[in-house]
Amino acid sequence: MMRSYLRRLYRLLFAFLNSRGEFKLFLNAALGDIDLRMLALASEIDYFAGFVRPVPVRAPFGRSVLVVAPHQDDEAIGCGGALLLQVRAGRDAAVVVLQDGADGHEELGMTREQMSAIRNDESRRAASVAGLTDAPVFLNHARLENNVARAAAEMAELIRARKVDAVFVPFALDANFDHRCANEIVAEALRGVSWNVRVFGYEVWGLCIPNVIVVIDDVIEKKMEMISSFSFANSAIDYVQSTRGLNMFHSRMLGAGQAKYVERFFELPREEYIQLVDRLQATAARLTAASANAGRP
Repeated sequence: MMRSYLRRLYRLLFAFLNSRGEFKLFLNAALGDIDLRMLALASEIDYFAGFVRPVPVRAPFGRSVLVVAPHQDDEAIGCGGALLLQVRAGRDAAVVVLQDGADGHEELGMTREQMSAIRNDESRRAASVAGLTDAPVFLNHARLENNVARAAAEMAELIRARKVDAVFVPFALDANFDHRCANEIVAEALRGVSWNVRVFGYEVWGLCIPNVIVVIDDVIEKKMEMISSFSFANSAIDYVQSTRGLNMFHSRMLGAGQAKYVERFFELPREEYIQLVDRLQATAARLTAASANAGRP
């Protein structure tokens, strides 16, 4: 029995050490010369699954977790399982929603305020399902790219007030522009933090490059209930079934019988996360400049 335990421990430590090494290789090499669009495409097709082997981690993820949702419903789709497990572990957790969620309100015959109120109410219901002590914090920015500094200052204040030591945010290469912008906001907010913060990039509109995974079998139905709270979004896309399917598909990351549902994340410590976001921004700026120069006579 002891021999079996030691073998399992060795396999876990071996996978962990290798995943960190492969992750370092990704940081040091992948962002050097590769086109950012190609890097995003590689993530979308799960190319890195053959190089970065994720290791299982369990709740609690810190003493105080902050889930950053660019839009109402991202918090449930991307990391609802991890959030539920954090609450179940008896540790602090909170949600902050960056955007007002009211894009397209005119086509629906609503004012921006009316549509935002509907979506914020849905986030409150999801938070109630999750058992959060506090309702989500709504920053209600109409355009994130125009409010990076302000949103970062608001988030930094929230991080300090709650003594946050773990942040969940969409993966930095997510296909949605607001989701990528959220990483710029989080990185800026974390620059003024003096303690280490674990940053977990979660999946919404694309796959991440996973170096950790969380088994969510025990809370999958609660997660589906959370996602069901977003009636407005589900009227356009069935996020309940698509997310269940994705989490079920990711169970292949473990051996047979070890899990039925899994969430995947790209975890970084605070300083390395800031470096990653800075490098992505620098690469994007070079691409923009090159594209502009190519169009000149």
